[in-house]
Amino acid sequence: MDVETYLQFQSSRNQAPAKSPDGYIRLRLASLNALSFVHLFSECDTGFLRELQAQTIPAIAAGFSEWKTMTDPVISIGWGWFIHGDSECMLLAPDGVRSNVMLIDAHGYDLGSQRTSTLFGTWLSSFEWQSVVTVALNEVITPC
Repeated sequence: MDVETYLQFQSSRNQAPAKSPDGYIRLRLASLNALSFVHLFSECDTGFLRELQAQTIPAIAAGFSEWKTMTDPVISIGWGWFIHGDSECMLLAPDGVRSNVMLIDAHGYDLGSQRTSTLFGTWLSSFEWQSVVTVALNEVITPC
């Protein structure tokens, strides 16, 4: 990193996140803990359920969930989930997490979409989302 780029990065470290020209909002993983996410929607998806079952995942229901921040710009995070047939636990689907965030390292370099998705999945394990999704699904006319 040249000196000018380093100085620009250093001066922008304490600023609010901004959308990059490629559409991503770049953040460090630690910055996610300071954000509050609200549930936007969750829905069942029978096509996704069939895809998971074709992969021999013992799912009895499956769908997607989307959450967002109330910040400007809005940070969005979405993922597939399924209900395990034996345990009836709601689990994160293996298709990964999608977001408009690109996680960056301590030097400001992109971690890449695959690593960002993996780290989001790990981060979600400490985030209580299952009960909110369950309540949202119970409020729709035709639950899973």
